[in-house]
Amino acid sequence: MKENLNEMKVDELKELKEKLLKDYRVFRFNKMMGQMENTLKIRETRRGIARVNTILREYELGIRKK
Repeated sequence: MKENLNEMKVDELKELKEKLLKDYRVFRFNKMMGQMENTLKIRETRRGIARVNTILREYELGIRKK
């Protein structure tokens, strides 16, 4: 993930989260089918989802200001 998550707005973060979740599902399916060559992408995507979730939660709790 090359994007700077700290500079993104809440709406952009939610869109990114949806995209990452979709990619994660595709990667897992491809791994099950034996079509995935680089399985490291699964871990990177999962961690990206966690980063976005953390920032969204910080906005909810008021730790970060909109």
